[in-house]
Amino acid sequence: MPFRRFALITLLLVSVFLMGCNRVGAAHGQAIPDLPSATALPTETETQTPLPTLTSTPTRTPTVTLTHTPTPMPTPTWVLQGPGKVVCPILLYHHIGLPSSPAASTYYVAREDFEMQMKALSDWGYTSISITQLTEAILHGARLPNRPVVITFDDGDLDVFTNAYPLMQKYGFSGVVYIVINFLYADGYMGIDQIKEMVAAGWEVGSHSMTHADLRYAHDSLDVEIAQSRIDLQEALGVPVMSFAYPFGEMDTVVSQKVQDYGYTSAVGLGTLWNQSVYNLYYLSRRPVIGGVDLGTFASYLPWSGPVELIPTFTLTP
Repeated sequence: MPFRRFALITLLLVSVFLMGCNRVGAAHGQAIPDLPSATALPTETETQTPLPTLTSTPTRTPTVTLTHTPTPMPTPTWVLQGPGKVVCPILLYHHIGLPSSPAASTYYVAREDFEMQMKALSDWGYTSISITQLTEAILHGARLPNRPVVITFDDGDLDVFTNAYPLMQKYGFSGVVYIVINFLYADGYMGIDQIKEMVAAGWEVGSHSMTHADLRYAHDSLDVEIAQSRIDLQEALGVPVMSFAYPFGEMDTVVSQKVQDYGYTSAVGLGTLWNQSVYNLYYLSRRPVIGGVDLGTFASYLPWSGPVELIPTFTLTP
C-alpha cells in the first residue's frame, strides 16, 4: 500500500511538471508544432472536348427569285381566215432611195423612212405574206397570221434589191416584186440573178406587163403584155408567176378578163381598202406609200397599229 501510494504521487508530480513546461515554452514564443494537416484530395482537372473541325464549307441553298420579263410571242398566231373576205393591207412602194433621192417625187421613200416603217410593222406584230397566200385564203380559206400584210414593189427598180431587200430581211419580212420584162437589166433595174436571190429568200414575183403601157389603150397587144410577160418570167426564174399588177393601176373589163384568161389567179391595183375578197380578187386594193410621210400617217394606212399585247413569262434566277 505505501508503494502504490508513492507511485501515484510520483505520476501526478511528473504530469504537473510537464504541463508547466508547456506553458513556459508558450510564454517564451516557442512555436508549438501544428498537427499535420489532412492530405488534400486531388483536384480533378476539367478537360473540354474541342468542337469538331469542319472539313468542308457547308453549301448554302441559293434563294430563288422570280424575274418577270415581258416578251413578245415567239411566233405569230396563225388562224383560219376566209374563204371570202380577208382583212389584209397591201402596201405599194416603187423606189427606196437614199436621203439624196428626189424628195418631191411621191415614188421615192427615203431609206431611213422605209426602215422606220418596217420597224413599226415589226413592233406592231405584222407578219408578211405573199399574194398567193392571200389568194388561197380568199378562195378556199387558209391559216394566216393574225396581222397579215403584203408588201409590194412595182417596176423592179435596182434600189429595191440594194436598199429595201436587206432592210426587210433585218426585220423578218419578205415581199412581192412586180417586174416589167423590158426593164430587166436596163440601167437602174434589177436583173434575173438579183431577182432569183430574192426568190430564194422567200419573195414572190408577179408580172407588171411587157412594156408598162396603159393597157386600156393596148387591147391589140394584150397577149404580149399579159400572157407573154408571164411566160418569159416563169422561164427565166423557174417559178410560177400567178399575179399581175396593172400599169398605173389602170384597167378595164377587157384587160381584167384577159388577165383571168391567161391563167393569173389574182391581180392588184390601187386603193385604200383593207378588205380583200372574191369581189376584188382581180383588183386587190393596194395603198401607195408616198415619200415623206410620218409614222402617224403611215399608221393610218393600216387596220392595226400599236404593239401586240405582250405575254409575261417568268424565269427562275438563282
